[in-house]
Amino acid sequence: MLAFRLLRHSILQLTGNLGAALTLSVLPLLLAALGIGIGVVARLVLAGGNPSGIAFGAVMIAIAATFILAIVVLAASWHRHVLLEERPQVFRSIGRSEARYFWAAVRMTLVIMLIVFLPLILIVALTSALNGSVYVTMLASLIIGIAVAIIGLRLGTGLAGAAIGAEKPLTTGWKATESHLGTLLLLAVFSQILQTILNLASQIPGLVGLVATLLAAWLGALLSLSLITTLWGHFVEGRALR
Repeated sequence: MLAFRLLRHSILQLTGNLGAALTLSVLPLLLAALGIGIGVVARLVLAGGNPSGIAFGAVMIAIAATFILAIVVLAASWHRHVLLEERPQVFRSIGRSEARYFWAAVRMTLVIMLIVFLPLILIVALTSALNGSVYVTMLASLIIGIAVAIIGLRLGTGLAGAAIGAEKPLTTGWKATESHLGTLLLLAVFSQILQTILNLASQIPGLVGLVATLLAAWLGALLSLSLITTLWGHFVEGRALR
């Protein structure tokens, strides 16, 4: 089963590069810590007064920017390490590969929103016409969820290409996966099951649970990146699966 082999390869890709994953995660973690620090300092500074909407908005934008940058830095460096065998570095320059990745992710998000928007309006109208039927809502949510998962994987494949400087990465990833819709659907299901298992760490109480939750979130993020890298490597570059 191709979907299982893709997921297995992604897991092996991650477990076989844990040292690189740790190295590449240092800078993103520092950026995330910076975002948290901005929030803490802003709360202390603004707590004593009546902050304006502009000040509050500026703080939110700054926090969001640092977290987005952290995600982009980790993603781009991971794709480049696996696909280009780029040596992992704790501190590295942030430049064109991150910019390409960011704008590709923005375009991907806009495309998904445009594709989903019209069906969502039709479903809301249909649900209203049927007096808010729960079954119609559940069925519609399932259909939209499946569609978003498949579209997300097809377009998401191109993000790895954007990180390594490929031409028209989203289009390339979309075309390379067009005959594998069933595989992508199963892959989305398998990935969600695995992510649900990782999320069980949040049920552990106390400090141990907090550490386990953070570790599970880190592994889940890297597994998602490994999956995208595997899709690009296999469907676009024709790399063999382990």
